[in-house]
Amino acid sequence: MTSGNPPEQSRGRPATRREAGGVERSTATPKLPGAHEATDLNFIPGPDRFHYWSEISDDVKAYLERKVGPKIDWWADQHKRERDRPYAVVLGPNGLAITTPRVNAQGQRTQSIRLDLFAPSSLKHAVVQQQLIKPRGALRSLVTGRAGAPQPAAPPHLNLSQEMRGFLGNLPLEAQQRLQTPFLGTQPVTHYLSYAYGNDKDYDAWCYLAGPQTLTFASGHCTRRPGTPARQATWHLTCYQADIAH
Repeated sequence: MTSGNPPEQSRGRPATRREAGGVERSTATPKLPGAHEATDLNFIPGPDRFHYWSEISDDVKAYLERKVGPKIDWWADQHKRERDRPYAVVLGPNGLAITTPRVNAQGQRTQSIRLDLFAPSSLKHAVVQQQLIKPRGALRSLVTGRAGAPQPAAPPHLNLSQEMRGFLGNLPLEAQQRLQTPFLGTQPVTHYLSYAYGNDKDYDAWCYLAGPQTLTFASGHCTRRPGTPARQATWHLTCYQADIAH
């Protein structure tokens, strides 16, 4: 992880980077984790990620691209503490960058940038889909995962906030497993963040988990009929995983 502090020349807002501690340690072979319980994402009306991205200066954007490469996926939003300024999370082929608005000693507005750089060619991805089908007999069933897959264990005891656990619970089980499995042994989750935009019936979602050796990231689109549980949502996601460079 490296960091920078380029000047921010435009108006915006920031977001809280959530720091996390460790993970329960075990010498046993980790089982596939089960699903977290989904919580309400509490959508509120507001500008989308493109609005907040436009409020980040061109100098900061150019710095991010130099460090992590062209954007593969990203989001931007208002910061939870400094409500009039933006933050951004950018996934590139060479790393993940997280910006946080600051004010330096001279009183200038800046963006502090955390970089988790990847080992060369280590970034991989997989597509995860979940959808409802209507078989003969008009009975609905959820199609997800692979036939004959082992029964998942209980949700993992990673040191995540209840808010983050509830966010993950809205994702398909396979996506939850891809995001969390690298952290089931001795590797701790050191920081993580999530974001969703839309409404309860139709929304986009992004999140990442990062540790000393591994970073996982997921983004995708969800549609859900009113009154149905999270496990009956339709999803199309891309899940990424990369090794952290040392």
